[in-house]
Amino acid sequence: MKKQILTVIPLVICIVSAFSQTTELNRMKYDFYRMNLLTKFMFFSDDGMKQGSCQPMESLRSERDGGKTAYWADGTWWQGHYIALLATEYARLRMEGDTLSASSTLRELHQALRVYVRLDSMAETCWNGRPACNGFYLRDDVPGSMGFDGLKIVSDYQRRCGDTLSTSNGPSQDQAWATYLGLALVLRLVDGDSTAEVRELAANVARQMVRGMQHTDAKGREHWQVVNPVNGLLVQKEGDIQWLKYAHARAYQVLTGEEIRFGKALSATSRRTFKVIQNNFLIDKHGHFNWYGVLALSTVINEKGSGGKCTYDWLVDRTQALAKKRPDLEQPIMFPHFPLISLLLYPQQPSKMLPSSFYEDLLGGAPNEGAYRRVLSGGQVEHTGAPWHTLSLFCPWHNEDTGDFNMIDYMLLYNLYRLVYSDVR
Repeated sequence: MKKQILTVIPLVICIVSAFSQTTELNRMKYDFYRMNLLTKFMFFSDDGMKQGSCQPMESLRSERDGGKTAYWADGTWWQGHYIALLATEYARLRMEGDTLSASSTLRELHQALRVYVRLDSMAETCWNGRPACNGFYLRDDVPGSMGFDGLKIVSDYQRRCGDTLSTSNGPSQDQAWATYLGLALVLRLVDGDSTAEVRELAANVARQMVRGMQHTDAKGREHWQVVNPVNGLLVQKEGDIQWLKYAHARAYQVLTGEEIRFGKALSATSRRTFKVIQNNFLIDKHGHFNWYGVLALSTVINEKGSGGKCTYDWLVDRTQALAKKRPDLEQPIMFPHFPLISLLLYPQQPSKMLPSSFYEDLLGGAPNEGAYRRVLSGGQVEHTGAPWHTLSLFCPWHNEDTGDFNMIDYMLLYNLYRLVYSDVR
């Protein structure tokens, strides 16, 4: 027996040592990606009202001539994930007892939220209208003339602002989906007297964002659609939003503590419609952002489709089913952040949790230098290994985009993993 014990002890020490090394390496990667985010992937400023600042770019695009382009697209979709990253980082740092760093993250979070105010207040000027804060916002406001390490800048603002007939770079519900996630995590994890202004700002962003999808026509009829207030052009039609209006209204309720019944959004019929979508969205093999939207909304409002003991169980089942449906995307599960966000937002008793090793392996597989897909001088392409070979784990169908990627997916997952599994332990 003693001999067996002596044999086991070195093995245990090796396992613990390997785990400690992996944990430390994952933290080192986090710190490296985090510094890159601030210095290479955005115009960082301590003033979120400064044009073009505090908004992560999508990627540093790789060009065939070997150069790079600073590329912004779907700016408020990325902003929502950036805010989720900051909210979870704040909570993790406080959990680890690093109050000084947590205070710094809180200040950064405050400015990141102010970006929504900036984008809302100046949107009309791109269509020659007067500034107004009414829920009609830009996705980004990064001008092409803004110096960024000598790189060419491509942004929705640079391409579209001034085109008075354009319906691009305006609001759409997919921008709201990611933002809801970030706002929900702010309101759940960022607490205390010193955070009151940040929390109120988060709630107000939600108010404006949801109201921006509501339009009352000349006859007083209520429609869930986005209309440009300057020229009256339809930006996103009712047919896109009305099927999910129940979930948008519930998200509004969760994030503001207020009820909104615009367009009968909280009616029994609207709720049944959302349930039908929850139970059938897997039918579309190429649903992509629609998959994302249904799961993001379900996560924020804590409502599941059929099956599973709780929302967490349902999300794990659906994300695993999506990965099996699309093996070409090479993801262990699709959208691995949703189940963890669900656990942080709402106390639940899952039937069976994904083991911590699942996330440890996922994080451990991320490349030290960050994910990329680059075009070489001869036209060949090199990229990091799956699943870190796409623009983001949050939109893995973008697996042919080229460039260096911002790694917000890794950083958010790292924080979620630390918060959820530290609590479990």
